[in-house]
Amino acid sequence: MQLFDKIFDYLGLALIIVNCILYVYSLRKDSPKSFKLFTLYLVVSCIIFIIMFALAVYELPNLFLSHYYFISQFVLLSLFYKQLFRDNQKKLVNFIGVIVISALLIQYTIQPERYFSFNTLEIFLTNTPLVLYAIIHLYNSLASPGKYMYINVAVLIYISSSTLIFILGDYLSGVEPGLIKHIWTLNKVLYVVYLSLILIEWKKSSLLVRKKLS
Repeated sequence: MQLFDKIFDYLGLALIIVNCILYVYSLRKDSPKSFKLFTLYLVVSCIIFIIMFALAVYELPNLFLSHYYFISQFVLLSLFYKQLFRDNQKKLVNFIGVIVISALLIQYTIQPERYFSFNTLEIFLTNTPLVLYAIIHLYNSLASPGKYMYINVAVLIYISSSTLIFILGDYLSGVEPGLIKHIWTLNKVLYVVYLSLILIEWKKSSLLVRKKLS
């Protein structure tokens, strides 16, 4: 199981780096703002992931970086979906964004020690809206061809599953220590699936660009 766990650790690291490079390489001045925002999300996630991985290798604390990951993911993917939404749906993204950031600011002001611990409330508040946005985009795509559908499916599957895993894992860590390893391994497998779908989206987009240029 430990070898299996390590394989998905390195596979996840390799995929996030590959995705980051490919999306940055594909950036153009006329690229849609949604594409630029998603590329920025990948770059930020890649940097955080590499730092977390390096700290883990040297057995140094890296839990505090999870806050930067979840918050940056929430902000950048919210902005990404906002570009894809209709006007009334964009207002919903703005409203939820203000509520979530305000709630987290209040929590960290009252409980600054949470910065150095696992924050399930933060995970719930930042991930749940993204699942909602993925569902809305899927609904919008029923009426007209949707953009970034592989990315949308990836967000819907991974973020909804990982939210449950993180919250359940935090609870089970004190109840079933043996089971927790299997839960974290499942999350790593789902993360690899998530990054693989993002890679497929890049491949699909690059083929469309080539067709337009030919």
